[in-house]
Amino acid sequence: MRFQFASDYSSLALYIPRFLKIIGEERWYKRIDQLDKEQSRSPYLWKIVADYHWLEMAISHQSDILSSEGKLPPEPINLLQHSALHFAAAVVEIHSRLSGVGQRQLEGRLRDGLKQQSGFAALYLEIRLALRLIAEGYDVCFPDLEDTGAFDLEFSRGDVVVEVECKSLSADAGRRVHRKDFFRFMEALSPALDAHAASNRKEILVITLRDRLSPNQARQAGLRQATIGMLHEPARRIFNRPSFHIERFAYSDIMMNDPTINEQAFHETCKEMFGPNTHIAGRLTETGGCVILMRSDREDDTSKPLLESLRKAASQLTARRPAFIAVQFQEIETSDLMLPHLRWRTGLLSHTLFTHHGEAHVNGTYFCGFAAIVAKGGKIGTPAFGIPNPKPKFPIVPAAAIPFLMHSTNEEFAAAIGAPFPNIDISHFLFDEMLT
Repeated sequence: MRFQFASDYSSLALYIPRFLKIIGEERWYKRIDQLDKEQSRSPYLWKIVADYHWLEMAISHQSDILSSEGKLPPEPINLLQHSALHFAAAVVEIHSRLSGVGQRQLEGRLRDGLKQQSGFAALYLEIRLALRLIAEGYDVCFPDLEDTGAFDLEFSRGDVVVEVECKSLSADAGRRVHRKDFFRFMEALSPALDAHAASNRKEILVITLRDRLSPNQARQAGLRQATIGMLHEPARRIFNRPSFHIERFAYSDIMMNDPTINEQAFHETCKEMFGPNTHIAGRLTETGGCVILMRSDREDDTSKPLLESLRKAASQLTARRPAFIAVQFQEIETSDLMLPHLRWRTGLLSHTLFTHHGEAHVNGTYFCGFAAIVAKGGKIGTPAFGIPNPKPKFPIVPAAAIPFLMHSTNEEFAAAIGAPFPNIDISHFLFDEMLT
């Protein structure tokens, strides 16, 4: 499968009605109304919608403009809106080229995406990667959609055929506190936080969980009631229960009344004092308000779910041809792709997959972010970094799989995504030594 479509904003807009028709307009607008009501209820629910459903909201916003004005503005408001239109256009073009089986499968994936907490994230990875491969001149097929294979993409140019399995994974997988659950917890505190903001007290409540924050709202009830009680009882400094501990601090005790403090510096200071996996949200005014910090006594283990996802992906490939695994983290920002700890973790686990678990048919792994989008040379793209297998079972030259094996320096990558280069060297990790 190969295709092209005009990428200018006005041409992309023409795909919106066709995209909505594939999904079903009635179910689309019903879901968008739900998301719109959620994001209007509080800034905490707005954050959930912005993180996990930006794709749906971006398409919906542009659909509304198109319906009322008959056209879109000359330029997109931001990269997310432009990327959302690329996604819609690609879905329409791919749908028109699939068999009847493939079309029905794609329609089902789209409708499932409307109901899922992670939205269209998983399908977005497959579509964006297919677009990249087609742009590089490869012929692309969708075996999973067509029921001809258990993996997502197959691409070829000449005699070399390569398989790809895609996995969209929450960056919170393996963490004791998930940001979605934390923001829903905060939303339940909104009335108490609003009342506290008028009290002329600037405070910080630190919640330390003995284990994890349950996603079950009913199981959070005791913690919510205790936190609300602390907000209403200024004399109480500590609240202890077997499953959690809450402690009150004056804002000045943490920030020393520094007049230059900004939001980023505040978050960095809190994470230095209370741990890097602390979640932070709340409401502060010039004279009052409270910020909630939440952490767990137990360490996060983000490696286990990522390795399990890589192993699952490897099992879905045929092991008879070169193959790659593409992983998309749902909550990370573009600049996070330069973080040394992310590079170390993904590199170590990839080499564990290649060597310890013997998945030599995997030529490499590929890591990107759901909302990590950049513009370069008048085009938009999804930046990613790859970990090549040093001893693949089916060696191929980089030209046979450009998105996965094309090399650029870390300095070039940092410049392309507009991120600072880290202080420590992330260009070479001695995984062989670490694994022996």
